[in-house]
Amino acid sequence: MVASLLSFSRFIFAFLVFYEIIYQENYYLASFLIILAAFSDFLDGFVARHLEQETQVGAHLDHISDKVFVILVLVAFFSEGRVGLVQLSLIAFREIAITFLRFYGFAGPVNFLGKLKTVVEFFALFLLCFNPLLGNLLLWIAIFLAYISAFFYFKRPVTSSPHL
Repeated sequence: MVASLLSFSRFIFAFLVFYEIIYQENYYLASFLIILAAFSDFLDGFVARHLEQETQVGAHLDHISDKVFVILVLVAFFSEGRVGLVQLSLIAFREIAITFLRFYGFAGPVNFLGKLKTVVEFFALFLLCFNPLLGNLLLWIAIFLAYISAFFYFKRPVTSSPHL
């Protein structure tokens, strides 16, 4: 329950960050909310494991809240000219594809590269608030990690599928 609430909080943080960037241009508050979202992402899994509250629903909520957070915040940065359409599209496509494929059981479990990608994404989002050049560099690294990790998500399930 607690872990799921932490995951759900990222939906709220996503809309708050979007609002602060688009309507208030308050990058200080947006960056603070990004840090809180990143912390909630770390904490939800930790709490779920330590309180023995790991559930399939909680795992899906965690993944979906991460994707919604990243995409919505990137849309805000795109609208402010801080990221390009190519970056936004590459990340959105990968995140939506992984979410659908994982939901239907075609993607393997989260791997180290996927976790590293998430960490780099959160750092990139934070840096986009203050240093768009460095934030964009990290975003390209996150995109690279995203597609490499996606390959490994599919490699095991596809090569071991009895239907292929």
